[in-house]
Amino acid sequence: MTQPIVKKIDLFAIGPDGKKVSWSSFLGPMCEAMIVTRITFDNGLQGIAGLTTYTEHEFDQTAFHSAALMAPFLLGKRLYDIPQISADMASRYVPLKHLSMSLFDIALHDAKAKSLNLPIYQMLGAAQDKVRAYASSPLLETIEDYVEYCHRMLDQGFNAIKIHPRCIFAEDVVLVKTLQTEFADKNIGWSLDVDSNYSYQQALQMGRLLDQYKWDFFEEPLSDSNLDGYQQLASALDIDVVSGGNSLPNLNLIKYGLQNHCWDRSRFDVTSIGGYTGATQVMGVTRAQGLNAEVQSWGYTLTQAANLHLMLAYDNCEYFEQAAPYEKYEVGAKQVFRPDNEGYIHPTDLPGLGIELDWDQLEPFVYQHRQFTI
Repeated sequence: MTQPIVKKIDLFAIGPDGKKVSWSSFLGPMCEAMIVTRITFDNGLQGIAGLTTYTEHEFDQTAFHSAALMAPFLLGKRLYDIPQISADMASRYVPLKHLSMSLFDIALHDAKAKSLNLPIYQMLGAAQDKVRAYASSPLLETIEDYVEYCHRMLDQGFNAIKIHPRCIFAEDVVLVKTLQTEFADKNIGWSLDVDSNYSYQQALQMGRLLDQYKWDFFEEPLSDSNLDGYQQLASALDIDVVSGGNSLPNLNLIKYGLQNHCWDRSRFDVTSIGGYTGATQVMGVTRAQGLNAEVQSWGYTLTQAANLHLMLAYDNCEYFEQAAPYEKYEVGAKQVFRPDNEGYIHPTDLPGLGIELDWDQLEPFVYQHRQFTI
């Protein structure tokens, strides 16, 4: 049987007008762009994917241009040759190619799953059909704001919350103690992400406090590249210590970090690790160490969907990270993800990523568009 071949590729850079948020007092408001590809095959089949970029001052151009430089290499390629296509993309001299490789690899998997009439997670393994969500907070101004936020998230069905504090150590200590007191009677899966803003001693002190309170995991207390610091910290603490997952999107570096006990869970995003081809390799080394994967899924619905399907394909993914408030991240998506009454996220009933886009809603926010054809 003749395989479908890639006939046309559309790229879109989309800058929605939702409220800008941040996750550290040292950062400004973030312009969160949606970089989307739509791959069309010669039989009419289409695959889509989207990654989310985070920049200050203006919406990102670099991920879009990386994808534009990579797109011509996919024209004429066959749908079921994804491993060979991934290897070919990896060999190309394209800046930020970990992003463009991810974008196209996800879109190819979306199309392949659609051709099989399966959701991607079922095509990859289907170890579970739901995953527990945590509300991932934005930066807030006051301790009272954080307390109110957590009450609101619990009311919306979440039973786990990740705090992005102001990342000023003394203030963060007060915040953690306040939350612990306020919600002492609640069974909440707590985690803290300080965006690599602590010294080693501050990270150790905070980690010991989180140990005392039995919080779930401690994210990015140090720069991801500080492997020696992480190794010492993970050894000294009971809480699971994880990296941020953005600075080292590389299989071999993650493998080295896990094997040398720098982190207690792997941390990465399908949309920057090389798509499903790269992500399944990272899941392999994570499972080989007997560890959980803390898969990142902050971003717009297409980004959430890509990561959700990976989580559902494996049995060692405990949490789905949902940026909340979530309405701004649902722009242009006809299907969305929200926690059920028990705090779990479920996939949609559609094949592939399970997401359809409302292009009439997105069109006003498109600031770059390119098309490539055979």
